[in-house]
Amino acid sequence: RRSLCPDLQDQSCVLQVGSVEELRTCTLRIAVYSRDFSGLREAALGWLELPCEPVDWESEVTNTYTKQLTATKGKLKKSSVGGAVTLGKVLILLQYQASAQRIKVMVRKAENLTKLTRIPGAPHCVVIKLHLEGRVISTKETKGVSGPNPVWNAPFLFDLPPGDITQLPLVLEFVIMQGRLYTKSSVLGRVLIGSSASEVGQGHWREMCRLQQTETTRWHTIQSEAG
Repeated sequence: RRSLCPDLQDQSCVLQVGSVEELRTCTLRIAVYSRDFSGLREAALGWLELPCEPVDWESEVTNTYTKQLTATKGKLKKSSVGGAVTLGKVLILLQYQASAQRIKVMVRKAENLTKLTRIPGAPHCVVIKLHLEGRVISTKETKGVSGPNPVWNAPFLFDLPPGDITQLPLVLEFVIMQGRLYTKSSVLGRVLIGSSASEVGQGHWREMCRLQQTETTRWHTIQSEAG
């Protein structure tokens, strides 16, 4: 619509999903674009994420949300928002072991990983970094596993700095790579979980802190470098 305040109430779309249980593990990601008067050029304005887990899908009541757009840094690919091509997703388990002041992190598996190289059987691995105020304080790495749906089931322990975990500026970064060399061209994408992550990443972190000794597992969509 040619307006700064477009009315889109009469527009809707239908998305195919599986079971309600599967839907609760998903995240709705929406990107907003603007077009010039010719309709040929597009510019990305921003994007937003809505976790599906807290939504009541059992009732037939319509839910309405108002959310602020996150400004786009660089070029936003439509394929990363809702197109047929995605980078894949990773299943991650977290557990806060309060008595030992540490976090258990397990990278369980991934699904539908994009292929970066033509080399057959190039393995995927995940490099996990724990950040404190933007500084890496610990790094772990899974072994390489080939195929678009690798299974790692690799557990790691991260010692935490002193302090209240809910107040510490901590972020877990999961870098998904393909190949045997750690280069920029081998990075498929990344997942962030923690205080400065996306709403989905913050939600998993808060749940881990709240449940403490209980393990919590969630799927996370891999985000591109530009996203």
